[in-house]
Amino acid sequence: MNKFTSNSPAINMTMVGFGQAGNRMVDMFGELKKKDGTPVYNCLALNSNDGDLEGLKHVPKSNQVSLNLGGLGKNPEKAMKVIEDTADVKEKLKQFITDRVRPSDELVLFFAGLGGGTGTSTIIKAIEEFNDFHNKPIIKEELVKLQQSTPPQEFKENIKKYMLQAVKNADSRTVKIGIVVTLPVRDDGPDVLRQVNDFSQRIWKLSKDKSKGIAFVIFADNQQFYDEYDGLSDTIKTGMKIDNYRDYANIKIRDIIHEVNTATTGGGTSVIFDKSDFKRLVLEHRGCLVLNKVEKNIKDVTNEHDINDMFKKSIESSYLHDPIQITEKQEDGSIVASKVHHVGLLAVLAKDKQFSSSFIDKSKKSIVDALPISGTVFSGYLVGNNDYQVSVYTFYKTEALPTRLAKGLVEEFEEFKIKQQQYIFKDSAIASIAATSEEDEFNDMDIDLSEFGFDLDNEDKKEDTKAKENNLDLDSLDFSELED
Repeated sequence: MNKFTSNSPAINMTMVGFGQAGNRMVDMFGELKKKDGTPVYNCLALNSNDGDLEGLKHVPKSNQVSLNLGGLGKNPEKAMKVIEDTADVKEKLKQFITDRVRPSDELVLFFAGLGGGTGTSTIIKAIEEFNDFHNKPIIKEELVKLQQSTPPQEFKENIKKYMLQAVKNADSRTVKIGIVVTLPVRDDGPDVLRQVNDFSQRIWKLSKDKSKGIAFVIFADNQQFYDEYDGLSDTIKTGMKIDNYRDYANIKIRDIIHEVNTATTGGGTSVIFDKSDFKRLVLEHRGCLVLNKVEKNIKDVTNEHDINDMFKKSIESSYLHDPIQITEKQEDGSIVASKVHHVGLLAVLAKDKQFSSSFIDKSKKSIVDALPISGTVFSGYLVGNNDYQVSVYTFYKTEALPTRLAKGLVEEFEEFKIKQQQYIFKDSAIASIAATSEEDEFNDMDIDLSEFGFDLDNEDKKEDTKAKENNLDLDSLDFSELED
């Protein structure tokens, strides 16, 4: 890592891992230490069984929790049902979120892989539990204040307006959540792709709910990590001390998040992108957080134009997934665009070569021309010991999604279906043994089981109850589709 990564974080974060993939990501953050040897980030891990927690090296044992379920396999739908139907497991997950995940930090990051059972299912439940325990009471408190200061009829007739106002009033006190999830490789097969498509939609829908306090989602892509790792030479892999694409992915996720979280606390130039700017970029608004980094040896960067070109290249891609299509031209010539909120541009320069500070202004103009920005552009640079490298970082939040997630998973699933159509599948059957005479006698009987107290056809019925017209239940209000 770069020298500036020993700076204090701009945003204090708690890292929470769910399932094996989420645990491994968080374990990488647990490796980071301050100068006094204490952890930079508070790290916790939850998994379905004790064995899956044994490989963690840097998350303290006291911060590891097992649901004692055994394995849940690559089936998040089944895992969610198991959690929902098993009272003690459901309670243990709730206690983990309410007792162990203590939001003393400004941001709580939830990590999980979307290709498995435990992580994919528990992260969805955890978001709901976290919101119900930490944020919903604050919103209700604000709504009660509005109710008390508003005529009853006016409040009832315009309830959605006051719900939205309550969410806005509570915003500064609610705990913000960041979600980092990984998409599976194509070779995991069509059933995994189908379930990941379903659960990623659930997460994206939750992220749009203003009342949930979800600041951003990062959909990191294991397929991209796999392809990058596969293209590395054996020498580079040995030097990095990694022997699989998963470790490579976890290092990349850890490094980019930690680097942007520490670079803005360095200072040292007249053009400063400070931590207050960074907090606004990360914590305000909602959407997909896109991070990227482009790095070159200082010998290959001769002037300000070269740095400007690095910024242009950086904004066109992403460090953790495939590019996001922000704009799309329609047949009639019109351009449909996804909203881009605040944008950050940060350069890290080596002391060995001096550049005019005008490069940051030119780069800023290039980015403004390229993106439909609705927020503020924060820009700056650092000069220091950067191992003879010039590094540029770009980060922004958008309401668009990575191309593979927006369209690619469906296309990959269709490719699997087309491939399956090439095969003619046959059914195998086991030859039957003739029934015994006693079984024949039973099958011939006409018995009414209701005489013995069994009524197999009768289903439980639930009666609908209606709330009294003049008694508004604030706890039952749905905040999920509020519009500004």
